[in-house]
Amino acid sequence: MHGTAIILVFLFLCQIGVVTAFELQLKQSKLKGLLVQPLPNGDFAGKASQMNATASPLENKTDPIKIRFNQRVGKNMDGALNEVIKYLRVKHETLPSGYDIEIAFEDRFTSKDGPSAAICCALLLDSLVTGKKLDSFFAVTGDMNADGSIQPVGGVPAKVRGAFSKECKIVAIPVKNARSLSDLVLLNGIKTVSRIQVFTATNFNEVSKIAFVEKDDSITKAIEEFSKVQAAIFRHKAAILKNTQVQKKLREILKLAPNHLSANLALEVATGKSPRTLSLMGSLEKTENFASTLMQAARSGTDPEDSLATDDLGKVINELKRVRLKLDKRVWSYADSIQDFGKLVREFQISPPKGNVSKKKKLTEIQISAEKIEKEVKKIRSNKEMMEELIQD
Repeated sequence: MHGTAIILVFLFLCQIGVVTAFELQLKQSKLKGLLVQPLPNGDFAGKASQMNATASPLENKTDPIKIRFNQRVGKNMDGALNEVIKYLRVKHETLPSGYDIEIAFEDRFTSKDGPSAAICCALLLDSLVTGKKLDSFFAVTGDMNADGSIQPVGGVPAKVRGAFSKECKIVAIPVKNARSLSDLVLLNGIKTVSRIQVFTATNFNEVSKIAFVEKDDSITKAIEEFSKVQAAIFRHKAAILKNTQVQKKLREILKLAPNHLSANLALEVATGKSPRTLSLMGSLEKTENFASTLMQAARSGTDPEDSLATDDLGKVINELKRVRLKLDKRVWSYADSIQDFGKLVREFQISPPKGNVSKKKKLTEIQISAEKIEKEVKKIRSNKEMMEELIQD
């Protein structure tokens, strides 16, 4: 049969209903995406935000599919969605025509940007195409390339804390962000990570095995078994991890799901194999978060007598002292320069110098101390080895 004849037969069969056009299996899907909001002190607060994808039929069924956000977003988020669409076109070979798909955030009135909603968008759209329903207790964060590979994003520890406060039970994060949760355990103990089941993922296929209601048997079993460990930690605190039966259970979970990060971190704590220091990225973030008020004063050039509160200074200085030994040694001189600056400013506030000459001398000391902070920052930025490590993290 010639090509033209085949096309005519196909069109005829479509008209009489023997062959139907490719349609979406669901018209709506929803999932929690993990976002962060900056706080005044330089830290971040994480939250799980409900995201929805709604498909409305277009008048003309042959019109190309439209996929868009229902609000204006930044270039990074738009770019991430374009990568997701490319991936789904390859995965499904085609996408159905005749639909307008709108992706909405729970909060529609704040600005949105960044690539961290990429995986969430991919899962929402894949659910519409396949008809697979997403797990309402699942949340996710991460960027994604057109080949389906998952890329790291910022603020993951805060996002995981935010997921727990929204009653999420399972979270997936990029595998390259796993070390940031090791940092969280080092600073706050295993409790935060054990309250929620965190998985890592390297590509879309891995995250889809966790995200949908119907999961692989091994993943389902791993989740069930870790819930027993969670209950034990809740009843007996972290000391229960020293129990050999609990450790055996954790190893069994990791055989079922090697990417079960919560189980892996718990086993590291149980066997004394947790990192003793923060990652380089974690060390820099921790130092700058707790010292943000000092950094602002150092760079502003304003009179510290008017710009800082003594009590805030004391808290920052004490916190820097507390975490210093947990920082990567390469960050120590940077942290010390911030601490020295804080001490000088606090001394200035508590015992203001008398006379213009003494005051000018003390302000000069503070200015020199502030400049030393900038020198330490430049030293880190010019260290090729450290910069390469930060890029890999």
